[in-house]
Amino acid sequence: MSDSLKALSTDLQQAIDRYTDTSGPDGFAQRKKIIALAQEIINDVKDPHEKPFDYCVSMAEMGALRVLMDWGALEHIPSDGSISYQDLAAKVGAEEPLLRRFACMLVSTGILKQIGEDRVAHTKFSPVYAHSVPQGIFFKIMFDEGMVPYSKFPEYFRTYGRKEPLEPTHQPHGFGWGVPEKNFWDAVHGQRFIDFNVSMQTLDQMLPVIGIYPFEWIAQNAHHVALDAPLIVDVGGGKGQALAQIIRQIPEIPAERLVLQDREVTIEDAEASRPPELKDAKFMAHDFFKPQPVKGALVYFLRRIMHDWSDKYNAQILAHCRDVMTPHSRILIMDQVMPNPPTTLPCQTDICMMNLGAKERTLKDWHMLVDLAGLDIVKVWQIPSSEVSVIECKKRSPLSSAL
Repeated sequence: MSDSLKALSTDLQQAIDRYTDTSGPDGFAQRKKIIALAQEIINDVKDPHEKPFDYCVSMAEMGALRVLMDWGALEHIPSDGSISYQDLAAKVGAEEPLLRRFACMLVSTGILKQIGEDRVAHTKFSPVYAHSVPQGIFFKIMFDEGMVPYSKFPEYFRTYGRKEPLEPTHQPHGFGWGVPEKNFWDAVHGQRFIDFNVSMQTLDQMLPVIGIYPFEWIAQNAHHVALDAPLIVDVGGGKGQALAQIIRQIPEIPAERLVLQDREVTIEDAEASRPPELKDAKFMAHDFFKPQPVKGALVYFLRRIMHDWSDKYNAQILAHCRDVMTPHSRILIMDQVMPNPPTTLPCQTDICMMNLGAKERTLKDWHMLVDLAGLDIVKVWQIPSSEVSVIECKKRSPLSSAL
């Protein structure tokens, strides 16, 4: 055993010994540490010539899983017990040899479990991909909307040149789907759009709102703005999930001083499913590329929207907020700060956002963007257990702009 392998083994055992909390952000961070160390051990012992076969297995596994999801096959496997390949094939209207080949691929990778020679059962992993579980829908949308442009990457960059896609149209997603003139939101509609919205629920669970930034600051500093001024304007805030979490945690923030903004169709959906905490909040249809109509709010909150756009467009969004800020106002950007050296999940998200002509950002990138918008960073709030940070910004004073 090499010295590096021994050291990794020791580190892994120590991480396992510390693994006590399996839920919430802390549990996620602990699991991530264990998995990363285990992967380092695998990389240490793996022959480099074997790596291409790992990719082949992953591609076949994802293809088989996506087909069985499309057929609804996993819903027919009993939660307790097993089902024969023959009966499962009959339930989904497929030939047994074909069904067996796809299922066996998932058995071989541990997604499903085979009982004897002719029966199949769930593992702890497979129910995620049945019965419209949001995490399973997340895989579905990433496969459907991601794999098509990924497979076209070489052709895309031969066509458009070896430069970053920075526009919402003529990006890899539209190119891959044969609609290069459409942005992602125009290209994805019907069931695809429904699946996309459901899949985003998984990110709400993985990327918590509470626990990174001290939102009690808002209640404590409400006196710095006019009595009728909003305390929080949630720009591009979806259905208000974040606002509901904030005032649930900080009830001193009155709901009547909250504003939720998003596209008209999203606001209509939000009105239909308005959280009880937000019954007195103002819901407003607004295009964040147009001037911000709510002036003098204490906080303009932008959660997980900046990674949807390149710097040119984000500077517009930020500038519209900057133009209506008071000296006491803050912009809170809740988004990912890419670590350097890089880690897996943020990099995967960054490549995914490249499909939309957008990107994730390092701390250096965030400083450049905020400066471009005429803002200054007050503080970057981070915790070890979360993939996201809160970048607190203020309006640049005329004096500092002149220096």
